[in-house]
Amino acid sequence: MSNLSRKNRYHNAKLVLCIDIGTTFTAASYCLVPPTDKETIKFQEINRWPKQNHPDAKVPSIIYYDKEGKPRLRGAEIEDEESKMEAEISDWRRAEWWKMLLRPSYFSLPEGFSAAALPPRVTVEKAFEDQMAYVMENVRRFINTMYPDGVDLWNTLHQSMVLVLTTPNGWDGLQQHKMREASVKSGLIKPEKRNYVRFVSEGEAAIHYCIDNTPKTLLKIGSTILVCDIGGGTIDLGVYKLDNLEPISLAEVGPPSCYLAGGVYVDYEAKIFIRDKLSGSKWGTNDDIDKAAQCFEKGVKRLFTGKEDSRFLNLNGSNASDESRGIVRGRLKMKRADLIKIFEPSIRVIRNALMEALTTSTSRIDQIFVVGGFADSPYVYSQIEEFFKGHKIPVCKPNDIMSKAISHGGLRWHFDSGVQVRIAKLHYGAETTVLYDPKDAEMVGRAKFQNCRGEWRVRNAWKTIVPKNTRIRGEDEHREIFHIEFEDPSDLEVELELFAYRLLEPPTFLRNKDGSLVEGIIHLGTVKGNLRRCYEFSKLKVSKAGKQYKILEYQICLYFGDTELKANLRWKENGKTVVGDAIISYDVHL
Repeated sequence: MSNLSRKNRYHNAKLVLCIDIGTTFTAASYCLVPPTDKETIKFQEINRWPKQNHPDAKVPSIIYYDKEGKPRLRGAEIEDEESKMEAEISDWRRAEWWKMLLRPSYFSLPEGFSAAALPPRVTVEKAFEDQMAYVMENVRRFINTMYPDGVDLWNTLHQSMVLVLTTPNGWDGLQQHKMREASVKSGLIKPEKRNYVRFVSEGEAAIHYCIDNTPKTLLKIGSTILVCDIGGGTIDLGVYKLDNLEPISLAEVGPPSCYLAGGVYVDYEAKIFIRDKLSGSKWGTNDDIDKAAQCFEKGVKRLFTGKEDSRFLNLNGSNASDESRGIVRGRLKMKRADLIKIFEPSIRVIRNALMEALTTSTSRIDQIFVVGGFADSPYVYSQIEEFFKGHKIPVCKPNDIMSKAISHGGLRWHFDSGVQVRIAKLHYGAETTVLYDPKDAEMVGRAKFQNCRGEWRVRNAWKTIVPKNTRIRGEDEHREIFHIEFEDPSDLEVELELFAYRLLEPPTFLRNKDGSLVEGIIHLGTVKGNLRRCYEFSKLKVSKAGKQYKILEYQICLYFGDTELKANLRWKENGKTVVGDAIISYDVHL
């Protein structure tokens, strides 16, 4: 087929890819959107990965690096015995749980827990880049073999592909920015098409997946649904009122939440238990303990129900017994009480998170949807059921153990984003200045400056743009007026720092007197724009010192219609409102 024929064949067709890089597992789903008959679009999971023993949509988010920082094994490759042997011989370094290193700084890890350090020459951004490159190569291979003209299909549609990336509910613009840059460096997205990357929170992806995979006769319009995504590293919750089914219309009735808990914390506690039991024994080498911990993750953790008296964990090497350590023929006996204790820290967080969702929802919850790999644990799911039994709320788990719901839900969100109303999870605001008051104790000791009008003012004051718990509709814009003085018109670029506050009522000042951020304040980014036209239409003034200057009045407009924050500038020209472009930049070193 000629290039022209291929171009005509795929004219107006689109490829949409959703990648869900989780703490423990990665998955990808895509959709080919035909130029006609778009009602028949179907979602396809990538369920064939190199060196898999059987088809599975999930592959480990684990990367082995060589000494030069080059990725050598990824995904299902890390479970292949020959590959593992090569990794041991070559002394490749294992990187796991690295997603947690990208979390916002105010998300503290549980006491005693530490994320595994990355190998030399590897940053968390590079780990994301390498994992995305691995996913892209396998999506390409999958499409090439899935369709008769798969090579042409990929080569044509990849150029204009839309990429949907999932993030935990608690992640902000900085994390999105770093993931977007990783998608560019990986080759997934061309540099000039950064705006083809969209972000969906795991909570919103989960609710779209659940609705898509539940018979419509079982969904009641007007009901309130709690969706709980229990993954490897985070627990993400959202509460939604189902306003309509066709088209899907949802309204958040409680702020989305995110907690650091999940499968990796159970693995961590289990490894501590295993080390205590095996240290000083013939199974006590670091290699033996690592292999036993991996065996726990693949077996005992996934099978424990909470009803059995004990479970046995296979150990590496000798089939000997050691009754003092509870080892029988090379198997460590793990009693029910021990296993419950290992699970308990994460179960406690899940219970508290569920209680918080129940108490903060403005409507009574009618239905619970549970998704996520950690919820595949019979014990975890039984504890959730037990919790809600007392509240007489039904619980269900729509996804099967072989699928990863979030990548599917991310696609559904892209096509039918049903969340019409969101709840602001934080206070959103900006830095401003206020008149200096020598009688105000909060101002005493702060640096003050004199503006062109002769006023003494103080910087670092907080100005709210959107209060926490505000109901936000997709089309809403949130504006606040700001003023800036310009004496020199040669540089009319304006930069305004955006902040959020995660506690109750925002403080008067967002920085302490020593310049540090007040506890609870989060730096979101910097809105940048050009006010040259605004300057040209502003009146010229003369200061008492005889200097000419202008006071520019403009508005910062924030948009929350998507799960990614956007902004623009506005001002008046001859009484008419003018909209100016603005970007939000991020300090990647934070």
